[in-house]
Order: sequence, then structure tokens, then C-alpha cells
Amino acid sequence: MELQVIGTGSGGNAYLLNAGRSSLLLDAGLPLRKIIRAVPDWKSLQGCLITHEHQDHAKSAAAIAEMGTPTYMSSGTARAIQASGSLTPFNAVQMLSAFHVGEFTALAFEAQHDASEPCGYLIRFDPTGETAIYATDTYYLRQTFPGVHYWIVECNYVDEFIDTQQEDGEISAAMRHRLKTSHMSLRRLLDTLRANDLTKTRAIVLVHLSDARSNERAMVEAIKEATLIDNVVAASDGMTIPLDLVPF
Repeated sequence: MELQVIGTGSGGNAYLLNAGRSSLLLDAGLPLRKIIRAVPDWKSLQGCLITHEHQDHAKSAAAIAEMGTPTYMSSGTARAIQASGSLTPFNAVQMLSAFHVGEFTALAFEAQHDASEPCGYLIRFDPTGETAIYATDTYYLRQTFPGVHYWIVECNYVDEFIDTQQEDGEISAAMRHRLKTSHMSLRRLLDTLRANDLTKTRAIVLVHLSDARSNERAMVEAIKEATLIDNVVAASDGMTIPLDLVPF
């Protein structure tokens, strides 16, 4: 497998998970033309998984569904998108209920964000049994996930940075509170990873880093030290990240 980073961060999020001749689009928070240019073979695209309705994750969700690509999201997310004027029918999924998307099996789980029924996804590529977690825009995870090979997970900010920014008047107390109750910090991610059995984990990809409140090198090194996993990567636009069970 490999992860193609079309866009990550507040400017728009979209990732292409490639496995064999099949692929999944994870979020669609960029203009449709940019997503189309990034997908090498649209016929190989099995579906699109949307985490929530915010524009930096769902900007092109309706357009992609209208092109005939099965587009999945929670019922709450579908209602929120349709409330903004879209008449596009989406595939609504239930939390913790597996569904098939071509050669993939996916399961939505609850995320903690200021949106209407946000979710993350546990994804398995059925031909090989490889599994990945996609969790973004959530300040913690209620569930644990044993046996995951690849974590694609938000690491938005360093806790001490936003504390200092509030003290210096760069952000308000309300903004600091919103960040702490809607996005995953380095400290919270470390707690999350420690709570999970990472025996089978081969790669951790950090997504949705804040330009103003993160430190890519410190985040990567802290997670390597805590997990003893060498293959930790901070995603950036245009990057292609190999995801292999034998990472050498």
C-alpha cells in the first residue's frame, strides 16, 4: 500500500490510499480539479470516505458523488452537507458497522470534533489483510484498535505552543479551548498510541499539522521515542508515503 497526500492541513485535506489496482479517497477538502489531477486512474477509485462536513474535508464530496464515485459518510454529515443546498445522495454509514467498498472493508467510528456526527475509519484491504486507521479532526479516540498496521492520524499542535500563544495574546481563550476540544495535540496522540497495542504497526503518518502551532521534527521524534517505531512521517502536500508490512 501507499498513501498519496493530495493536500493536508487547514488549506484542505485529501489523501489517496492505494493498494494494488484499487484506491480509496480519504476526504475531499480541495477543489475537484486538483483531486482529479492527483488521481492517476479514476477507474481504480473504489470510493471516497468523508469524515465530516467542514469545507477543508468535504469541499468536493458532492461533486465526486455526482461523478459516480460511491461516497460514504455518517448520516449526520450527509444531512449537514445537504442542508447547505446539495441534493446529492450519499451512502450513509452506521458507526461500528462494517461496509464494503470494492476490495476494501471499512468501519466508521466516532470522532470528537465540532461537527455533525464526525467519524474516523478503520480500513482493511481484503486481498492482503492490511489495515489502516484514518483519524483526523478529533481531540481523542474513544476506542482502541489492536492489530493496525498503519496509522494515518492527526497531530495538529504542540500543547505548550497554544498555551504560550494565549499568554502572548496571539490567540484568544476561546480559540485555545476550541483547539483543545476539536483537534488532536501531540500530547493527546502520545496518550492514544500508548493505549493501543502497536505490535503490528509498521508506519505512523501524521496529518493535519498546524502551520503556526506545530513542530514537525519534535512531533516525529517524540512519537518515535514513545512507540519505538522508526517509520514515523509528517505528511505534506504532494508527498507519497510507502506503507509496507516489511518496511525495507
